[in-house]
Amino acid sequence: MIQRLILRILVLGMMWIGISLLKLDGDTSRLLWQALIFTVIVLAGGLMEQVFHYRGDPYILPVVQAIMALGLVFVVRINPDVALHQFWWANLGLLIFYVVLWSIRDYRYFGRFRYIWGLLAVGLLLVTLLFGSEQGGATSTFKFGSIGLQPEEFVKLALLLFMATYLEENEELLRIGTVQWGKFSLPDWRTVRPFMIMVAFVLGILAAQRSLGTALVFYMLFVLMLYVVTERKLYLGISMPVFLLTGTVGYMLFGHVRVRVAMWLNPWQDPTGMGYQIAQSLFAIGGGKILGTGLGNGIGASTVPVAISDFIFSVIAEELGFAGAMAVLVLFLIVVMRAFSVSLKAKDRFGQILAAGIGILLGTETLIILAGVTKLLPLTGIPLPWVSYGGSSLIIHFILLGVLLNISNATAVSSHTAKNKGREYAT
Repeated sequence: MIQRLILRILVLGMMWIGISLLKLDGDTSRLLWQALIFTVIVLAGGLMEQVFHYRGDPYILPVVQAIMALGLVFVVRINPDVALHQFWWANLGLLIFYVVLWSIRDYRYFGRFRYIWGLLAVGLLLVTLLFGSEQGGATSTFKFGSIGLQPEEFVKLALLLFMATYLEENEELLRIGTVQWGKFSLPDWRTVRPFMIMVAFVLGILAAQRSLGTALVFYMLFVLMLYVVTERKLYLGISMPVFLLTGTVGYMLFGHVRVRVAMWLNPWQDPTGMGYQIAQSLFAIGGGKILGTGLGNGIGASTVPVAISDFIFSVIAEELGFAGAMAVLVLFLIVVMRAFSVSLKAKDRFGQILAAGIGILLGTETLIILAGVTKLLPLTGIPLPWVSYGGSSLIIHFILLGVLLNISNATAVSSHTAKNKGREYAT
């Protein structure tokens, strides 16, 4: 209890110190009230864990809350008016997280609905393609008045559940194979058909939406989950030429992809035009040096386009420096590694695969967006989990967090029960 309270106080102290250091203009009472509500939910959540005897991983949630607090501070730094909405989504996300954590009686129940999850994923993407509105060159948003929702964020959960159920059921056939192709043993068509159909539909619809950043995340999720479960390097080898082929086709078909690749290769050929975004991002990151310019003292918040979502890491790197940027990376690394730890300890194969999939998804998203803003990869326009502005991303990542910690808690409770029974038998 004391450890949980100390960790929460440290996280909240970081947030309140950050907000207090910012020179906010105008009426900030609504913003401070939302920050106070966030504080109450975080502290009450720690108390709930004690009341309901939470036995799962003790570090993942505090680390995520630290990432969340940092993101909130920088959203306030960039745009205090928008930060009010971000606090609202963060508070709602935390409440949903606790509902998911405590309401799921047995996560294995979700494994019964493999095809329903697959159909839900395809259906959400198809409806978005037909009726969604364009944003950032991709048809990925539904508008409800002033609120925009991105269904592709919720597709992540559906795809994870589909992949976990499919891989659990077909693990041995995918690992060993039943058809000999030269020196390689491959699974038969009946085994791989659901997987191939799902991959084709999901990536095809995303390509039609021009949401190529999300398509890259899902493709890596498919491939890495398949490799982690089967441990066959063959699948990685097959995925590489497929990736290069589809990437080449996308480059030839979509003009905005060709522009992004050209600006990635040399943004300095048009630094005030098409290359302005990545050029300003690099200027901001480079200007931070080792210890940064100080919170609120950077210029990237006003010069980097879309700094509040796609390029928020550039602002963090400028104002907190290399040290602060590495601290953020370490926090994400802790979450991913602890997710794999939950996977290794899970009491059943479905839980192991699902927890590993959540870790892979979080790691892949973080890697792709950070590689984009630092010019290691072309820009993709996907949000940095729990940091970038966006309600859909916050909600779905809190749901994924709830599922992950539900698996961890169920594993710990099962182990605790088994130990108690063992002691009873011993006496």
